[in-house]
Amino acid sequence: MEASVSENRIPNTLPVNGQDRFEYILKYEIQAVTTFDQHLDVDILKKAVRLSLDAEPVLGCRFIEDEKQPYWQRFERPDEMQWFEFVTKDNKKEATQQFLKSPFTHDGQQVNVRLIRTEDGDTLCIKISHACSDAAGLKEYLDLLAGIYSNLQKNSIFKPNPNQGRRDQKHYFDALGVKEPLALFDPQAQVLPPTWAFPHHGVEKKEMHIAMRRFRDGAFDRIVNFGENRKVTITSVILTALYRSMFELLKPPIGEEMGICVTVDLRKAFIGSPDQAICNLSVGIYPRITRVEEESFTETLQRVSSSIEVLKNDRAGLLNAIGLEVWGTIDYSQTLSQMQAIIQWTVETDKSHPLLSNVGVINPLQFGQIVATDAYIVTPIVVPPGFMLGVSTYNKTLTLEVSFCEPSHRTEDVEAFMDLMEKELSSL
Repeated sequence: MEASVSENRIPNTLPVNGQDRFEYILKYEIQAVTTFDQHLDVDILKKAVRLSLDAEPVLGCRFIEDEKQPYWQRFERPDEMQWFEFVTKDNKKEATQQFLKSPFTHDGQQVNVRLIRTEDGDTLCIKISHACSDAAGLKEYLDLLAGIYSNLQKNSIFKPNPNQGRRDQKHYFDALGVKEPLALFDPQAQVLPPTWAFPHHGVEKKEMHIAMRRFRDGAFDRIVNFGENRKVTITSVILTALYRSMFELLKPPIGEEMGICVTVDLRKAFIGSPDQAICNLSVGIYPRITRVEEESFTETLQRVSSSIEVLKNDRAGLLNAIGLEVWGTIDYSQTLSQMQAIIQWTVETDKSHPLLSNVGVINPLQFGQIVATDAYIVTPIVVPPGFMLGVSTYNKTLTLEVSFCEPSHRTEDVEAFMDLMEKELSSL
């Protein structure tokens, strides 16, 4: 489906790609929390949020289900809808948690923003639908919102140009020299099944919780220096801590390979392309190692680093990217039935690769003259037995975060896991 464009160059419809379909069916949300030690201008921020729907047109759309080919359609009266909320509260933590646990204000929205004001400053909370954006896209949105706010502060009639960039994987395929990705699809390709899962208890999801550990200043520097001295990435260090924590928690059989899904941002294959709009452009790679008793952190790191380096090249995500490309071409009803079968199979086998999503460094966020002092990403609650550890960094603070629901995941299990992660990383 081609995009149809209104007179102001803002598309009324946009095509839906395979990953949009995938994430829409899962109904995942990604969120961001940003803290300031001063107060922002509420009116300017409200206007900036509304203009962001024009700057990134998919954010002003809803997903239209169609048996053959779904599409994005712009809301007819976006000015009559609530996208932004301003509240004054005494308890910042409670107000933040309330937003993070709340649904979108209107059905079908892709973004909601709340500004929470306390005496000591403001907290900016953003909720974005995974159907239209991954975590890297949310980081782009933070930059976009800061830029629109800053421009409005200088010029009250500022209007951003609509981003007419691509929302698909073409730039990735082009960077790899893949002209016809569908021709490379192999329906017989074997994928190694998961062999374990984080402790879980059924699939019922009643109450959302968030577990978090943060590493600041000296603790952060030790983790960074540890990786640099051994010429490995922060992701490899955290993945090592994740493996060791899971090994301690579950005690899997010695000699049996255990896989963890690590998200990869496909944008890294074509950094510098100017016309990519906010979208989903991440896939997973699956390093696997065995449990070894009485092994040091450095020894585990060597095995993890070897496992992940084999996979970490521009073509690492190609198989998954091609699969998503295929999903964008078949009837939506077929995508839906395949997804339901996958979810059912996962529940029946009671196993799922634990997922590590390191969204990397959040750029310094400056709204006018006010610079954010803190920021972190809140990852989605995944379908049990799935389990995701989210990682983000801002202002020399590393945040580990898990979103989960009782009773399918129990607080005591998640907190025990987070304690193990903290112990592993604090020992470096």
